[in-house]
Amino acid sequence: MKVVIHQGFHKTGTTTLQKTLSKNREYLKDRVNVLLPDDLQAASLAARRYVVAPKDRTLQNFGRLVRKALEPFADHRGKPLLITNEEFSGLIPGRKGVWSYDQTHVLAKVLLDEVSRLTEEGDRVIFLFTTRNADHWIRSTYWQNLRSHRIREDLSQYSKALQPGADLEAVVRRVKETVSPRAEVESVNVTGLEEQSFPLIKALSILNVRSDRLAAVENRNVQPAGGASYFLKLNRSLCSDEEVEAAKRAYLDSLRRTNGAVS
Repeated sequence: MKVVIHQGFHKTGTTTLQKTLSKNREYLKDRVNVLLPDDLQAASLAARRYVVAPKDRTLQNFGRLVRKALEPFADHRGKPLLITNEEFSGLIPGRKGVWSYDQTHVLAKVLLDEVSRLTEEGDRVIFLFTTRNADHWIRSTYWQNLRSHRIREDLSQYSKALQPGADLEAVVRRVKETVSPRAEVESVNVTGLEEQSFPLIKALSILNVRSDRLAAVENRNVQPAGGASYFLKLNRSLCSDEEVEAAKRAYLDSLRRTNGAVS
């Protein structure tokens, strides 16, 4: 069995990749087995908990939950497997005191150990990471955290805290050092890519799965012009948390009705 593990990162086109896979799951079902974030929620929670408070017990629980998610594929050893879940890289930096991907390589080792239970000698396991240039990644991560939490720092202030975790290629190198030679590691920088589906095409090509007839999806995870300044104003206001959340939701709903560009 050949396996591709798309482990991260947040804000690097993962949503588009996963929505495209979901939309084409019926078309691909005879060619490749797929595990999406919705299939891995319990393991995702364990991964996030481990990153916030790294403990052996939590890491072991993560491995156990990954093993359980992989159980249905024990009898499908001839069909390739694609796992995509940015939560397996850890918590998105900027939340709960987490500012980098310091534990991604630890989680990768556990993932490899569990996947190796399904593979045989000579089978390829490939970790695939989508990355992004630091400045683009910081702006996108700031927007994600701004809309989801009541942070009050502006982009300049927040960037200083995010900067240490913005070298995504350095994280990829740590993963490679950890899993080699048992697994391969590849990365795709999505900054400036005109073809949004390229990372998925790359993943499927590694698995020798045709991708020429995939139905595309619209990229809905786009930061609207002026959105960050409006949300920052809301976060700094005297409104209650409930009022701020309601105002954000109304703003995003209005944008969806207007152009459908925000998820």
